[in-house]
This record gives sequence, structure tokens and C-alpha cells, in this order.
Amino acid sequence: MAANQPNPLRHITVKRATIDQMLETMREFGSHGWEVLVLWVGEIEPNTGKAHVIQAFVPKQKAISSEDGVGYFVNSETLFELNRNLSETGLRLIAQVHSHPREAYHSEADDRYAIVTVEGGLSLVVPDFGRAPPDPASWAVYRLHGRDWLEVSAREVGTLFEVTDDQ
Repeated sequence: MAANQPNPLRHITVKRATIDQMLETMREFGSHGWEVLVLWVGEIEPNTGKAHVIQAFVPKQKAISSEDGVGYFVNSETLFELNRNLSETGLRLIAQVHSHPREAYHSEADDRYAIVTVEGGLSLVVPDFGRAPPDPASWAVYRLHGRDWLEVSAREVGTLFEVTDDQ
């Protein structure tokens, strides 16, 4: 890896309560037939590849539902506020997570409108509007390589994420 490349995350801890809260939000949006974007923010240990999710943040967004499908839109003002808040708090964007109505996969729209844009960044897709197990290994997980979102194997997902019961 080149010296100017970011250190890709290799171990991420997230509290079960954070996941449970996120899935509840996804089910609530899903009850209206809407997808929702949730951003995992937290702390990254320098030069270790380790991160700790501190909160699942739901940015202001507009639900999209048409004959072409469902989705969400986050405007540039919201993204500016997010970046400002991250800068002020010192927290970092760990991953973007969003729901799908049925299958979990990275659609063309997911590729095109990703919030995470850094090499090695993570995008998680939760199936069934959040009616899924609270385990990232049961979702679809993608990592950004160049311009492509490549699916992470279930085995790798199992070592990448650690769900803790800490309060």
C-alpha cells in the first residue's frame, strides 16, 4: 500500500444497542415503504486499522418512492453540516448503512450517490427494511476499491465487525 493511502479499517467494534436502535429506525421508515440512510460515526485508532462506532446518526434526508423504486436523497447542506460536526468533534465517518426493501445489494444508485468516498470505505446494506438479524454478517457489506464497490465475503465480515454488549 502506498504511504499516502489511508489505512483500511480491519476491525470495527459496534455496540449491540447501537445496531438495535438503527434497525428499529430502519423498520420505522420501512413501515412507510422508505429506505433510510444511517451513518456510523466514531473513533479510529491511528495506524491500527481499528475503529469504534460511537453512534448511528440519521442525517436529514428525503425519502424517494416512485414506480422506479425507492431511495433517499441527502442534500449538500446536510453533508456540509455533517463534515463540520465531524471536524468539530473529532469523530470520523466509519461506514454508511442503508436499508433495502428486500434483498441486500449495492445498486447503481448506491454506487453513484455514496456518502463514503475514501478508498477502503465501507457501505453496508440491510435487507427487508431493517427486519434482519443484528449481525453485519447477515447483511451485504461492500468496500470501495478505486471507483468500484466490491462485496466483502461473509468470512471477512465476521472478522471485520465485532458486536459488543457494552452499555
